[in-house]
Amino acid sequence: MPKEHFDQQLDTLKQRLLDMSHGVEEQVAEAVALATRQESIEPEEILERDQEIDDEEVAIEETAIELLALHQPMAIDLRTIVTILKINNDLERVGDHAVNIAEAVLRLREKGEYPPVPPQLEEMNRLARGILRDALDAFVNLDAETARQLGARDDEVDALHESVFRVMLTHMLDEDISACLQMLLISRNIERIADHAVNIGEDVVYLVQGRTIRHTGGKDEEGEGGGRQRDGSPVSA
Repeated sequence: MPKEHFDQQLDTLKQRLLDMSHGVEEQVAEAVALATRQESIEPEEILERDQEIDDEEVAIEETAIELLALHQPMAIDLRTIVTILKINNDLERVGDHAVNIAEAVLRLREKGEYPPVPPQLEEMNRLARGILRDALDAFVNLDAETARQLGARDDEVDALHESVFRVMLTHMLDEDISACLQMLLISRNIERIADHAVNIGEDVVYLVQGRTIRHTGGKDEEGEGGGRQRDGSPVSA
């Protein structure tokens, strides 16, 4: 098959991934709006749309594997397909975390108990969504420098999550414990969304520079920082 046809197929695959990313970002925005009591959608709608994301994740994976099998690409083309496979998986997981948030909201509604929404939660949302957006922009623009900087911003999200944890522990003395636990679960899922965004940034570095900055004690082979585990936690030296 001519190289021009392969390039066209690869471009189409990248666009499908970006289209999927827009849907995932929308899921996250709507789920957190529910959690912070700025409802614009019912939780059940988020749960139903998650199946579309799951189906698209499978379709993208199958197409990517077919391209690998038929064309046996090398160099940048090979790294592009591998990166698409990795980002595809992380985006599907982000969608799952949006579902987890929506399910926590449903449980809060069933209980009829809403603890106060910590202001840190909204800041976490702003930061996590910003990291995700910048990670995807870095993929589009092949911007390894921006991708490398995402880990430091994720540390801010982690610190805010710890703050939410302390706040909700305090509220447990006066509020319904189960409701406070649901709010902690929402915070945890936002924190995990940021972790997956950092994973995407690491994959962009691999795509652009051919370097793996994961599992390297925070440094790549040239001593540059940025290594984090796949779950988003820093790697000990």
